[in-house]
Amino acid sequence: MQSRDSSIDSIRSLGLFCVILAHVNPPFAIFQWRNFDVPLMVFLSGYLFGNRQVAIQGISGFMDYLWKRFVRLVIPVWVFILIYLVIQYFFPSYFRIYLWNAPSKIGSSFMLMEDGIGYVWIIRVFLYIAVLGPIFKRFITTKGQLLAFYLAYELLLLLAHHTFSTAVFKTVNESIFYSLGYLVFFLFGAQFKEWSVNAKRILAIILVAILVAGAIYDGYNGKILTLQDFKYPPHAFYSYYAALCIGIIFAFKVGIAKMGNSFLNFVGSSTIWIYLWHILFLQLIHFEAWYINYLLILGVSMLITYLQQQLIEVIVRLSKASTAVAGQLRIIFCS
Repeated sequence: MQSRDSSIDSIRSLGLFCVILAHVNPPFAIFQWRNFDVPLMVFLSGYLFGNRQVAIQGISGFMDYLWKRFVRLVIPVWVFILIYLVIQYFFPSYFRIYLWNAPSKIGSSFMLMEDGIGYVWIIRVFLYIAVLGPIFKRFITTKGQLLAFYLAYELLLLLAHHTFSTAVFKTVNESIFYSLGYLVFFLFGAQFKEWSVNAKRILAIILVAILVAGAIYDGYNGKILTLQDFKYPPHAFYSYYAALCIGIIFAFKVGIAKMGNSFLNFVGSSTIWIYLWHILFLQLIHFEAWYINYLLILGVSMLITYLQQQLIEVIVRLSKASTAVAGQLRIIFCS
């Protein structure tokens, strides 16, 4: 049996900390710096999938894989939305947007769209990646094929942007290009372990050169290269910066593994619920200093997640639930 790689939990924790950091309105420089967060999380999914010793076999195996991803990703979000709605119903004055007066927003929330409670769109992206990742991985197996896929994606995005109306492009963008943009990082992660050190160094040099050239060009025109402008969907400089940061982080993977501890293992294995609870506390915690908001939101979200896991263990023990039921409860509520 393959032992758990503690560095993955540590790296995933870093990704989660950066995602939540973005939501508390930090200074511009910090907001720019953490722009590798979501690509890193998707990359890790591809990295772990690429290391699977047993491939998905046949249609039944693929459907079983998708069902497990659905239970692990979507069911926790739906449970959280129900909890969120109940809390909002009894304490409406604490929320800036009262969803009970906007049924369409409730529906959008359960559909994991951007115009609902907010912040759950990334779960939809992960679900799309769970469907597309194994399929594309079968055909994109080399660095050259990955580069060709990425270039085709950038070209299609450019053509769609100039072809469709704003309303149509928004729909196509959210349903197709978000998925394809992050799929690049999934496939990058799936291949990464097979890349030579020299190949990784060459990629890093190319990415640095492109980013420096972009910064100089924008500076010459009196602008600042803003990575966030290229995030929806991920493309161009946003993707280049994220790929560079991912390469740097994984260059220190051995050292990161030595830094692993029970706290980072907990955070890294509980990311979805810590992320979900932070959505609630973003509505409830409002201090003037962004770093106080950040520490409180992150800390309370982690505490609630820990207590939730302990409660589930108590319920499993007292109810004497079967192994199958206990396993499903732990997957849904304990990540």
